[in-house]
Amino acid sequence: MNQFAYFIQELTLLYSIALIGYMLRKKEILPEGSEKVLTAVILNVTLPALILYGMDVEFSVENLIQFGWLSFISAFVLIVSSIISSFTVKKLKPNTQKKNALEGIMIFGNQGFLGIAVCFLLFGKEGVFYGTLFNFVYLLYIWTYAIYLFARNAESVQWQKVFLNSGVIATLAGLLLMILPGTLPVVISNTLELTGKPTVPLSMLLIGSLLGGMPFADLKLLLKNKVLWLASFYKLILFPLLLLPFLLFSLPFQLFAVAFLVAGMPSAPTISMYAQEYGEDASFAAAGVALSTFLSCITIPALYSLLLIISSLA
Repeated sequence: MNQFAYFIQELTLLYSIALIGYMLRKKEILPEGSEKVLTAVILNVTLPALILYGMDVEFSVENLIQFGWLSFISAFVLIVSSIISSFTVKKLKPNTQKKNALEGIMIFGNQGFLGIAVCFLLFGKEGVFYGTLFNFVYLLYIWTYAIYLFARNAESVQWQKVFLNSGVIATLAGLLLMILPGTLPVVISNTLELTGKPTVPLSMLLIGSLLGGMPFADLKLLLKNKVLWLASFYKLILFPLLLLPFLLFSLPFQLFAVAFLVAGMPSAPTISMYAQEYGEDASFAAAGVALSTFLSCITIPALYSLLLIISSLA
């Protein structure tokens, strides 16, 4: 019960920051256009720093095996969810300005922020380590395929932005840090930590600001959108359940639990940023992120309860 209460407390903090962003935008303290500035700072400065800080860990042969399993599981759920999401979006035929955002909020979860927090809450430092390894493939995927989703409608796709952006470079540099012996000097590590940690509040401020720029009637209409509820069902319930067959491989409980729970994180705020950056319906994406984040208060404890039931039967 204490763990559950702590989780709700942390989620409430995130919502509170988004609410501040919403109020600042409504009061025009954050003026029109401030979303672009926030997006540029997060995508190019704070998030790459957070990636490097999170991947600056010692690496061993045992960790290499765990990294292999977690990368395979991550790639599996991302590829299968991408296929299902693409097929679903084609069937639904949403508005052109919403198509890419809808696909993005179905596939990509808040794994780097909320995911790591949940891992630490349940499993401590080992959970954070497993979460970091599981996120490696995800980071490459969200910094390439997610950008491609939005950039593909441009007259010409700028492949340099898709494969040579700050996120991909930071992730590859992080892998190098994991393979090399030792860790970064304390001064550099602390600098990356201080620079990267503002990613969480800035992301929530951005979501609140995007929502604040919408008329309340439009926001209310979006939250009643059945398509967004379907996207939340996919992201929070269907896609993590795709990993259940991996139980047949007798993986360590904590390793599988981290992969299972992180795969069920709510939609990533990064999708709102991409929509903003590429001139698409960022408000629709932000509404999808907000809805799935709210529903995750119920689904994440439910997924963990399912894991405990399965573990007790094993």
